Amino acid sequence: MSRLYEKIEYYAQHAPDHKAFTYRVSEQYESIDYVTLRDYVDSLSAQLSDHASQTIAILGNNKLEYAVSLLAVLGRVGDALLIDKELGREDILRIFETCRPDLILLDDAINLSFEGFSVLRFSEICEMMRGGQKSKVDPDFAGSLILHTSGTTGEPKCVRLSEAQYYGVIPELNQKWGVLPQHSCLFIIPLYHVYALTSLFHGLYAGIENILEWDYKRIDRVLKETHPCLFMGVPLMYNRIKDAIFEKAGARIKVAVALSNLLLKLGIDLRKKLFGEIYSYFGGQYVFGVSAGSLLPYPTSKFFHDVGLPIYNVYGMTETSGPVAINYQGHDRYDSVGEILNLNEVVIRNADENGVGQVCVRGSNVFDGYLGEKESANFDGEYFYTGDLGYVKDGFLYVIGREKGILVGANGKNVSPEELNRKILECNRIHDCNVILEKDRLVAIVNTELSEDEVRNHLDKVNQSLPKYKRIADFRITQKNVK
Repeated sequence: MSRLYEKIEYYAQHAPDHKAFTYRVSEQYESIDYVTLRDYVDSLSAQLSDHASQTIAILGNNKLEYAVSLLAVLGRVGDALLIDKELGREDILRIFETCRPDLILLDDAINLSFEGFSVLRFSEICEMMRGGQKSKVDPDFAGSLILHTSGTTGEPKCVRLSEAQYYGVIPELNQKWGVLPQHSCLFIIPLYHVYALTSLFHGLYAGIENILEWDYKRIDRVLKETHPCLFMGVPLMYNRIKDAIFEKAGARIKVAVALSNLLLKLGIDLRKKLFGEIYSYFGGQYVFGVSAGSLLPYPTSKFFHDVGLPIYNVYGMTETSGPVAINYQGHDRYDSVGEILNLNEVVIRNADENGVGQVCVRGSNVFDGYLGEKESANFDGEYFYTGDLGYVKDGFLYVIGREKGILVGANGKNVSPEELNRKILECNRIHDCNVILEKDRLVAIVNTELSEDEVRNHLDKVNQSLPKYKRIADFRITQKNVK
């Protein structure tokens, strides 16, 4: 029996009334308990039994249908291929060339069609999981995850992760983060992302309430209405929250932080009183937050720690099944991506005189290679070359940047500047282009005789062909060529 399904069954028997998922239906948030979750997984897996041991793609928002589909497939049916919903149809079809699904489970809100493929919409999934059917549990079955990643090269790749790989780190996370059944966790990071998946599996392991949302614009409302204890985000999200707080009451907050830090040195903790509005904003039950994708800037990290709302950096990637290093209570360093987990061995190759070199990872959580590739430049069959440069000190990993030019934004997405440069240079009157990352925004530096309006119009057309996280936010003309 898969360990995911085993945990669902355990809590259905031992904590039957405990909330498993809180999710949005239209404008309202509803919940189901672990008994209902088990029954939904049973019913859906029974009706997907014709696809046993097959590959099933899931494409959609963070909805209950997505979560139940994922758990049914991994726990009872086959392998789950999770697709970034922001990708266009052509990019998705290229992924299908590497890993062709036997069935696609598709959110009704996503306006895509896939001729030649079997497709079930979430509305159909909703009826199937409420059908009340049962199927026999295979004690030996555990499905694999197949995730799409840009890898360290920026080129599309698919990674297959066995249950031993994607679930192996969960007990250690539970021990170090100290998550308890009475906690709840908000997932606004898309569930096709390995970071969100690891957090979800960890939540089910601990028997907590898992809160699903997909619209970042609703963050104020979901925090107020669901009162999460744990918050899974990316630096961009935390930066915006901090900036909004300072925009509203910056001077007052600075004075309060200085006073609070002075009182803490005297053993007096008045943070909940001094920063009551911030506590209320997060729902009043906050325990800690986690940030992944890139290092949370020191001012943001320090601010949230100062007000008593700690945010812990973590480090990992799809190829390592999620976290390699984490920060946690009592083991937290603002400038480090985290303490290396016991599951991993991190070595620094080709280190310079300061100990900085290539960050390489070995462990039972490391993938076995990219699908469709017999050899890989960044995996030697034992160590995975992350493409990051860093060093290790006192068991903590410090990452200082990428070895190559892949840009990693505050939303955690990898962007290949070469790909964007090629698209921009399709205009023959743009003679050179260099896409860079400035303050978490993609900026194109172009050499051209075009006017600013003409460049802007061209970039608008380029952006229309790109997913949102790859779109150019601004540009600069460094030199205009004379005709």
